[in-house]
Amino acid sequence: MKLYKYKNETEPVVYYGTGKQVEIPGKYSEKPFRAMWVSNVVNIDMPTTEDPEKYKAAVIRMLDTCVEFNLNAVIFHVRTTNDAFYASKLNPYSRYLTGEEGKEPPFDAMNFVISEARRRNLEFHAWCNPYRVSMQSQLDMEDYLKACDDLNFAKRHPEHLLLDTKGQIIMNPAREAVKQFIVDSMVEIAENYDIDAIHWDDYFYPYAGLDPAADDSADYAARDDETQTLGDFRRMHVTDVIDRVHKAIKNVDKNLRFGVSPFGIWRNRVNDEKGSNTDPKCSESYDNQYADSYRWVKAGMVDYIVPQIYWEFGHPIAPFADILKFWVDVCEDSPVDLYIGHAAYRQGQEGEFENPREVVNQLKFTNAHDTVKGNVFFTFKTFVDEGAPKPGLSNIKKLLTKGEIK
Repeated sequence: MKLYKYKNETEPVVYYGTGKQVEIPGKYSEKPFRAMWVSNVVNIDMPTTEDPEKYKAAVIRMLDTCVEFNLNAVIFHVRTTNDAFYASKLNPYSRYLTGEEGKEPPFDAMNFVISEARRRNLEFHAWCNPYRVSMQSQLDMEDYLKACDDLNFAKRHPEHLLLDTKGQIIMNPAREAVKQFIVDSMVEIAENYDIDAIHWDDYFYPYAGLDPAADDSADYAARDDETQTLGDFRRMHVTDVIDRVHKAIKNVDKNLRFGVSPFGIWRNRVNDEKGSNTDPKCSESYDNQYADSYRWVKAGMVDYIVPQIYWEFGHPIAPFADILKFWVDVCEDSPVDLYIGHAAYRQGQEGEFENPREVVNQLKFTNAHDTVKGNVFFTFKTFVDEGAPKPGLSNIKKLLTKGEIK
């Protein structure tokens, strides 16, 4: 099926900068990995355990929804802001789990989610934010840290913190103490819980950029290699912790997997011939988050990668099809599994996502590629939303469960 704009049925959807029209296969091919993200930061998808029965009911509803949509894995947020949704000697219980950072929950919530997932034959991937300490806050750094539990690494080591331009606190990726703490935190999860994978999302260096008054300039000035650019310096440290976490969890259990879900655009082709066929104005994770995901794949530092391709087919500068093709080329003949991150949450939003078949078309197009091994959807609450996303999610459900939409 040749694709046309939903908002203008006479305008063909073409690959960026070409006149070649995108075609959608008539059939859907099911892939072996099908998952949803469950986001716990600011309680996007799950309540706190302050009402234990309400929490357990929410977990059951979420897992049953996975089964209803023929998913076979859940990527569950267990470290949101330098905290823990599990029993930890290194990190305090999350405020988004118990209502107050450091407060002990009435039961082991993570064990409960895992045990219920196992009953439904679902994989459990422990989703962690490696560096983030806070969300954007009205508090300055000193006051925010005072409100943190005494176990919080950030409160104990304010010398290892940075600020972004919007006041968000992150741990300094260039510090050895931070790297080791992150590795130790991942190992603790791997050793104590029956998980299938450690999963990281796209938050490395912050999207908003660092505040010049609280950045890593001193670390950069003290670098060993004076010929190194600031970008290369930052990428080196992010890549180092990626590599170390991968090796560390394999030492715990060689069958445990490590996956990362980066921002969908690594580099634009105008800046690197290996980059995607996207407009030069597009943001690049290589230069903004300092995430060299291309290298991670080529060096086998991850077991799977889930690029967040959250744009529509008809996007004027970052079309879905062009970005998908980039990732297929990167992962072709690689031991690293390629799963695609789909913006289910955008179904019903103004523009091309008003098309209730936008994500369905993405699934058909994506899964026609043998290199693609799975699909992941953001986020759980969208699956049970009775509002604008519902028509699109109903179509996704039909496709995932019946293999077709009439």
